[in-house]
Amino acid sequence: MKILITGVNGQVGHALMQQLTDYELIGLTRQDCDLTKSDQIKHVIDQHQPNLIINPAAYTKVDQAEEEPELAFKINRDAPMVMAEKAREYDISFIHFSTDYVFDGEKEEAYKEEDQTNPLGIYGQSKLAGEKAIQEVGGQNYILRTSWVYSKRGQNFFLTMRRLSHERDEIKAVTDMCGAPTSSKFIAEQIKKMIPQLNKNNTGLYHLVPEGSCSWFNFAKQIIDITNPNFNIDNLHAVKNSDYPSKIKRPSNSCLDSQKIKAVFMLKFDSWEVELNKVINEA
Repeated sequence: MKILITGVNGQVGHALMQQLTDYELIGLTRQDCDLTKSDQIKHVIDQHQPNLIINPAAYTKVDQAEEEPELAFKINRDAPMVMAEKAREYDISFIHFSTDYVFDGEKEEAYKEEDQTNPLGIYGQSKLAGEKAIQEVGGQNYILRTSWVYSKRGQNFFLTMRRLSHERDEIKAVTDMCGAPTSSKFIAEQIKKMIPQLNKNNTGLYHLVPEGSCSWFNFAKQIIDITNPNFNIDNLHAVKNSDYPSKIKRPSNSCLDSQKIKAVFMLKFDSWEVELNKVINEA
C-alpha cells in the first residue's frame, strides 16, 4: 500500500512517517508540493498514484491568519478540497486533520461531532471551510478534529514550558481554558490502527484526542513536574486568558468527545497524562 503524506516536517506528518513504516510512504514537504497551487497538488498525486492520502499540513498561525486570510483559506480549504477530489477520482481514502477551533468554546461539556460550529477567527473559519469543502466533494473521506497538539519537535506548548522552566524562575500559564493535550505520537498510533479498517461504510467526521482534559496551567504543571523537578512549582502562576493580548478570542472550552471514533474503529485511549509520559520517555 502506497501512502502519500503532506507536511512531513510538521509534528503530525513527522510522527506518521515514523509510525507507518510498514507501508510505502511518499512524504511531501512544502518544497515538494506547494499547497497554495492546485495544479501542483494534482500533479504530485497523479505522479505517485497513492492508495491513501493523509493531509496533516495546515496553516496554523492563529493570530497571523487575521492578517493573511487569503493564504489561510488557500491552504486550509482549497488544498484539502483538491486532495479530496483526486481521492474521489482514484477511488481511494483521504484522511484530513481539523481542529477544536471550529467551535466557539461556549459549551460546558465536551464537544461531539454533530455540535454546532462557530469559529471565532480566520484560522477556525478556514479549517471549518476545509471540512465543508471535503464533505461536499464526497468520497471516502475522514475528517479528524484534534486539539492542543504537541511533540518534541517544532514549536508547541510542551517544548516552550520545558524550556522556560530552565530559563526562568517564574512562569505564567492560563487556567481558564480547557482541552485535551494531544501528542502527534498518539495521533499517528491511532491512524496506524485505523488504516486496515478504512472502508466506504465508516467514512465521516471524528474527534481524536486522548482521555481526560485539563487547563493549560495543569498541562504546564505536569510537564514541569516530570521534565524539571528542580523548578519550584510554586513559581508557576495561574493567569487568565484575558491577561494575554491577542488579535482573536480563543475557545475557552476545547474539550472534544472521542467516543465515536473509539466505537467505530474499536480503539482504546490512554489519558493525556499517560500520553505525555510516553512522549517524554521516548528516545
